[in-house]
Amino acid sequence: MNAFIYRLKSALSCFVLVALAAVIPALAQAQPELDGQPVKALTSSSSGALLVLRDSGLFAIDGHTATEIPLPPSDSGAQPTSLAKGADGTTYLAGPGLGVWRYNSGNESWQSLNNTLPDLEVTAIAAHATQPETVYAYLGEKGMFRSRDGGAEWAKVDAGPQEPVQAFLHSDMPGSMESGWLFAGTTRGVARSMDCFCFWGDAGDLRGTVSAISYDPAAPENVYAVVEGQLHHSTDGGETWASVKTPGTVTALTFSPAHGFVTAVEGGNLLALGDDGEWTPVYE
Repeated sequence: MNAFIYRLKSALSCFVLVALAAVIPALAQAQPELDGQPVKALTSSSSGALLVLRDSGLFAIDGHTATEIPLPPSDSGAQPTSLAKGADGTTYLAGPGLGVWRYNSGNESWQSLNNTLPDLEVTAIAAHATQPETVYAYLGEKGMFRSRDGGAEWAKVDAGPQEPVQAFLHSDMPGSMESGWLFAGTTRGVARSMDCFCFWGDAGDLRGTVSAISYDPAAPENVYAVVEGQLHHSTDGGETWASVKTPGTVTALTFSPAHGFVTAVEGGNLLALGDDGEWTPVYE
């Protein structure tokens, strides 16, 4: 009898250990927005998961589970600062000293797109709203570059705005002489140009360093910009701007198919803006 009880206790102990081994990783992945690390950039994947770039790495968050996506290698230790999603859902990543990389979800690997760029000092990237193979990269004093074949070949198209670009986007907002518009968040405010690169001009009178910029793909005239941590909204393509009250200092923006307009605030929390104008945690 004692031997039977001993075997039963041993079996139960093994079961508990196996159960803990299965549960602990899931617990470690839950509620990733509460780790206190600031969010540097946001976008969404082709599957609808939020892609969150933090100092500790890049994470795909779906529900309460975060899966880390290993970053591309860098001999210099350079870290990414910018994310973009192509019209076909492709994820692009860039940063000074890192250049531009494209993620292949099929084999879960990164491909360098730097062969024809003049250097790796890319401070911001954007993907065309409707052309899957068109990508833009800003290289500071070297200007604005465009690739129409997914990053295989790059060509300089413009010097860019007068002030350095911190973030930018491509929008298919109507009224362009070509296929859309580029909005650039600079150290002076928001600049805007048709994607024929005819002229860069001020988008309204918003002033200050713009650290993040986004727009609503379903209503392209709605543009959002972060100036010194404060969120601003334009309903007319950047002609006029209004301040938007947020629960904290904003560090990153994106539009998610699953959650709508999402912001990251100081402390790393992710918040979605509801139709009633209220902010709610993306993952409660």
